Amino acid sequence: MKKIKAFIALIACLTGFVSCSEYTPGENSGQEKGLEIEEFQFPHDTLVKLTELEAGDILVKPNMNWFPGTAMVNGGRGFGHALLVIEGGKDTNAIDLLRKIRIFESQARHVPEDYELRSAKGYEEGSDFRFANITFGRQNEGVRYRLRFNLTPSQRDSIVRFVLSQDSDLSSWRAQKSLPKATSGEKNKTFQDKKIWYCSLLIWQAFYEIAGVDLDPNGGIMVYPNDLISSPYFDNDSINTQKRVRF
Repeated sequence: MKKIKAFIALIACLTGFVSCSEYTPGENSGQEKGLEIEEFQFPHDTLVKLTELEAGDILVKPNMNWFPGTAMVNGGRGFGHALLVIEGGKDTNAIDLLRKIRIFESQARHVPEDYELRSAKGYEEGSDFRFANITFGRQNEGVRYRLRFNLTPSQRDSIVRFVLSQDSDLSSWRAQKSLPKATSGEKNKTFQDKKIWYCSLLIWQAFYEIAGVDLDPNGGIMVYPNDLISSPYFDNDSINTQKRVRF
């Protein structure tokens, strides 16, 4: 059994598919694959009827748990996904709300390079890779996460500008975190110009550079969608019960 798990970890690392994955109880579970499943972490969240989104919010679909290094989150199927809301909206229906907002994301699917990073509506049916976006549709109801960090207006605007400035860049599972070149002082801190991203890394990097927070709770080389969900920065408390919600 240990050899099987080690072999899977090696394949995942060699192929670069260690950036977005998770396990779900029952359907598509590790038990069906004959694997040993580690004990879950259950991040505190609130199930809500989502009626509003604002710029700076993060939407996340959890990934399978059996990739090495991922945080454990219930409800993941296949590769997860994460995106940033850049224009918010309000509606009493979640799908109509998603249709009203605009998001920015690094796509994992095979599309022309000009669209590997793109701005789009939060939900749009169809097959046109330029516009279609159904990741957070009804098929994932109850396991869609909205994460909200307590940003200042200036930080929120800067994070949106950061992701939009990457629009001409490319997507790759093999992208890595960019850390400061100099640490002599905050004013002298500079980062490598990356040019290559995957969905959750783009968001992690934006918050790391602009807000100075590390949203990866286990500090691995890769940052998974599950890692964003599990970040203690989004833990709800008695005062703020809306930092991490499911819808």
